[in-house]
Amino acid sequence: MKKWCSSGHLLWLSTSICIFGLTTPTTVFSASFSYNYLWATGSNAGRSAGVCSFIIPDNRPFQNSRTLIVDNSLPDGSVIFSWDYNNFFPEMGVSCIGSGIDNNTNVVNYNGSQLAGTPIVMDTTISHGGAQIIPGLSKTNIEGIGIRFYIKAITDSIDESMNNGLERQLVSFSYTTEGSIYKAPKNVEYITASVKAYTRGHFIKTASNRFLLNSEAKFAVRAELVKTGTVSNYGALSLKTPNTTYSTTAILSPTLPTNLFNGDAITIQQPACRLRGATNYQINLGRWVNMASNSIQSNVSLPVSGNTKSVGLNLECSGKLNNVEFSFQDTGASPLTNRNISLYDSIGGQKIEGLEVEMLYNGTRLNVHKMGEATTTYKTNTGAHGSIKTNPSDLTYNSQSSASFGARFVQRSAIKRNGVAYTGPVTGKVNMFVTYY
Repeated sequence: MKKWCSSGHLLWLSTSICIFGLTTPTTVFSASFSYNYLWATGSNAGRSAGVCSFIIPDNRPFQNSRTLIVDNSLPDGSVIFSWDYNNFFPEMGVSCIGSGIDNNTNVVNYNGSQLAGTPIVMDTTISHGGAQIIPGLSKTNIEGIGIRFYIKAITDSIDESMNNGLERQLVSFSYTTEGSIYKAPKNVEYITASVKAYTRGHFIKTASNRFLLNSEAKFAVRAELVKTGTVSNYGALSLKTPNTTYSTTAILSPTLPTNLFNGDAITIQQPACRLRGATNYQINLGRWVNMASNSIQSNVSLPVSGNTKSVGLNLECSGKLNNVEFSFQDTGASPLTNRNISLYDSIGGQKIEGLEVEMLYNGTRLNVHKMGEATTTYKTNTGAHGSIKTNPSDLTYNSQSSASFGARFVQRSAIKRNGVAYTGPVTGKVNMFVTYY
């Protein structure tokens, strides 16, 4: 993909050249959806059993604005951005806190439903629709950028017989690169193609065969964006078809949020180059003696060219670009048919005949465009510029480069203004355009 980088103009004043260039971890918290539980039967029927909560993170990672510069010179497999657990999904799952009132049966009421055995369940599926490139690494909407998820339990899974006062709680995972993980060990990380987690909270059964409501089953998720190939379509990054579904022990009101993976606030940018430092360049071409005057050099035949003066254009880039192209456009009111640069006695002044300026690159003459023409016909590719951007979050233009052109006078006939011999300052102006890809 080609992109316009900057524009500027070259101004030829008197016997000199003036060039004027223009260049165009926060911690995430979780929300709890809480419900009061009552004992439904038994010795304390109708009394409070406690409060159980469904815990969903407030964060929406793909709705948080950020810009990343992705350099195609960066090796495939490079991580271009990484969320840790604290700023992706630090905590999801279920939690029950008992009222302190025990009961001789394990049947409860909440939200209009009577439950026995397992008071709270939340099975969570957060899908994205991106095909897997390799196990555990899936496509995003931008070709060449994939996403990898990591999941871990942040509570112990205790799946006992509910005797001797032990509480029963469970965290399990599906879709990991190691298969399904039942009773996931606490703080052990798994790579997963998408998020599929099972969280369940049970009762405590005391030694006196009484039940208490008390459990927690939670997990956390982090992710990273990975360069998987050549990036050709830069812009807003999103997951292909994000969707979140839950299976719970009863119909919830309000419902749990389903937009956890929605959003396209992450912008993927191509590296860029722009003019660096001072953007007003002055290159002195020196004095020019009228070669058409027989009294000065009678043996000179026209056209004749002057010495070439170097015109160095300093660049700064935000990454490595393999192709940086320059094109030029004569702004004069009377452009030349040979596509050199026309000269005038002052800016916007009268045309100077017989003398013009020629631009070169590596010794080869360059054509310049006329006003009103597309500036993409005559372009000069100056090759690669900049250095590989290894930190995509760094948006600075921190690699320097330059492109060197040449300029010289060319006399084709006697130098005149309005048909009369002319001596004095001359001026020409050229717009400059830079593209890169």
